[in-house]
Amino acid sequence: MDFSARLSLAMKEAGYTQGSLAKAVGMAQSSVWRLASGGGASSKRLFRIARVLNINPHWLAEGIGEMKSTLGVDMPLSISNTVACYDPEERAKKDVYPLTIYNRIEWVLTPGVGGKKDFESMFWLPKIVAVNAQVSVDDSIAIVAQDDSMSPAINEKDMVTLDTSYTDIKNGKIYAVSFGGIGMFRTLFELPEEKIRLKSNNPSDYPEVIVPKKELTIIGKVYYVAGIID
Repeated sequence: MDFSARLSLAMKEAGYTQGSLAKAVGMAQSSVWRLASGGGASSKRLFRIARVLNINPHWLAEGIGEMKSTLGVDMPLSISNTVACYDPEERAKKDVYPLTIYNRIEWVLTPGVGGKKDFESMFWLPKIVAVNAQVSVDDSIAIVAQDDSMSPAINEKDMVTLDTSYTDIKNGKIYAVSFGGIGMFRTLFELPEEKIRLKSNNPSDYPEVIVPKKELTIIGKVYYVAGIID
């Protein structure tokens, strides 16, 4: 069963049409039609789609695991609720939220490219972080930093957490973006004439660039970084 077949099955079982799913997820109906018609599984809304349909995002993206998660990680989460609905073994983690980890930024937009490497075990985000950052836990994901372009703010192999629902540019803040098919973390600045300045913290190795806004995909705003100090 391919992605479009899994999506169609999940929509049918949840009682959603393409139009109602598009409205619930916040995307164009034509985009849902494309996904359901075999037009590709590339969608940064994949996690929101899985939340709305109450299914396992791993299953939706790659057919990995069961359609319905046994750990409850596919269930809608918000700042106000708790983890009381989880399996008893998971209730000890009531002060944390589970986020899926991506090994590369690019795989957020094109799930399946990395195969089973797309997804790792869950990263448990402390609830206090989500509360203080006032973010959407439903739309939060974690990505492993692949370079030191944003060091010392983000070091290589750090676990970077971002809110994919926050795509408006706030000058001087760090975002996960994709330009020309390359994923990166950069500080963004909105410029006149629909241009965006992408600034790294190590300009000698990663020079800043100015790109057309329409050619830049903003994946989400970074709000939490966790790493190991040796």
